[in-house]
Amino acid sequence: ELDAADANLQDDTNDEPPLSLADLRHDRRNRIRVYYASGSHHSSPVSWMAYTLLSTQLRYGTVGDLLWLACVGVTDSYVHGRIDKAGYVSFANDLRRHVRRVYPDDDVDRATGAAYAELLDGTGLSNTYTGPHTQLSLSENGKILTQNDEYRFFLLRHTSLWNAMMYSPYVCSKMQLWNGAGMARWREMLAKMGLPLEQCQQPYAFMKPGLKRRLRDVVNEHAEEYGLDGLSYTGFIRITGYRSLLSASDTCYAITALLECEAGGVQAAALADANGTTSIGSEEEREDERLMHTFNAAYDALGSNGGSVEGSDQSTLVNGGTIVGAEGGVASGLGGGIRLALSLQKAIIQTAIGLVDRKAITRLSHFRYAYVHCTSRGSGGGGFGGGGPGAGPAAGDRTAADEDNEKPDQAHIFAKPLALTSLAHFLMDMHRANGKWTGTKSRPLVLLAEKPETDTYVVVGYEFPESTGDVVRNRFGQNFELAARTMNGAFKFDSFDTNVVEVKSSDVQRFVEQLHYMMDSIE
Repeated sequence: ELDAADANLQDDTNDEPPLSLADLRHDRRNRIRVYYASGSHHSSPVSWMAYTLLSTQLRYGTVGDLLWLACVGVTDSYVHGRIDKAGYVSFANDLRRHVRRVYPDDDVDRATGAAYAELLDGTGLSNTYTGPHTQLSLSENGKILTQNDEYRFFLLRHTSLWNAMMYSPYVCSKMQLWNGAGMARWREMLAKMGLPLEQCQQPYAFMKPGLKRRLRDVVNEHAEEYGLDGLSYTGFIRITGYRSLLSASDTCYAITALLECEAGGVQAAALADANGTTSIGSEEEREDERLMHTFNAAYDALGSNGGSVEGSDQSTLVNGGTIVGAEGGVASGLGGGIRLALSLQKAIIQTAIGLVDRKAITRLSHFRYAYVHCTSRGSGGGGFGGGGPGAGPAAGDRTAADEDNEKPDQAHIFAKPLALTSLAHFLMDMHRANGKWTGTKSRPLVLLAEKPETDTYVVVGYEFPESTGDVVRNRFGQNFELAARTMNGAFKFDSFDTNVVEVKSSDVQRFVEQLHYMMDSIE
């Protein structure tokens, strides 16, 4: 961008005396200052750049595992709001070209009794279906397929259609499923689609084949009527075993859950007990140890350690794995990550509903902010629960005795930037759908999540995009830095994202006030 600006500057000054080197240097520095002052943003997904390099320069373009990691990385950037819809379409089209090159379609009938991919993901093979019939067999484990209509249903292939729609951030926010009117409209839509509630609440794998075959037709027919016009996108799926499919979005949510939940802490404690040792050192060193074990668990779940062989049976990636809370078990593998992801998503939606019901979000001139404590509904350290949005007691219904019984060193699931980001995005989607945070009422959002084990708060700032799927530059990184410089306190900037800071509990309210005064002075 700066080079292009330099070229334009030269063109504009052809008829004027040439600028001196000092003037050119001063002008370039001003443009650099303006560029950085405009805020931070995410670049192209590194996984896509790495695969492009490997496929064009190092001739590893036919390795399916590397292509799958590129698909997962691009999808992760999209579902977590790091790239906008137009950017994702560009990357997805490029990856689709690679998928067709590495796994070309053929007309030769495969093994007898093979299943159809269109049957397994519930998108086709109705009586009027005239598209391609993609047969699968055991010999095709690890093959990647392009899914033109990947629905924004949360972990559909690993839960029920009911839960997949209820806990989908897109469906839940668009249809406002946290209130009675929204639930009534949702049930009405399912009835018009001809999907019995009993079947919708069955695990998706056990739904009647006839209903699964016509799912895409009825969804496309009624989605726009209920405001779900952007319900699908181009996705990628991988065969992980006989009649078993895993989507790139499923993998993203599972790996994120393994990274964000306290699986690493449980594993570190289990290893210490097995070795007859106890964790020593400062809290920072113990946290580094937990992060190391958590990263290793997520890394192993991706299959990036060379443990899987190209084309081998991948079914254990999904069907295996344990989950935190099992006797002697810790979260491991994609199986454990998928179950953790569903529990984490429930906690995100319940916590967001609790914040809104308690009117815990405060509006200031330049931003909104809210505290997320360990006593907030759904944000307790050990368990996740609830039967759905709006189910159970609200966050404000907890008694003082309940709060006194909270462990002071309890882990907080929202004291992690990614989980807090998901909560912020859902809060924005909620209020964008009901029109309360749009136009002149739109404000950036700052969330402050309690971190009891270090007596600090994780503070994250988010800009508010006017439209779903848009991405705007985030200026909270420089705003946080300026606010920290103008006050005495303990701050910690050690995240990959500049809009994340950790503040001592005793300084956090003063930090919010200083941030407000500082933003007010520079407007």
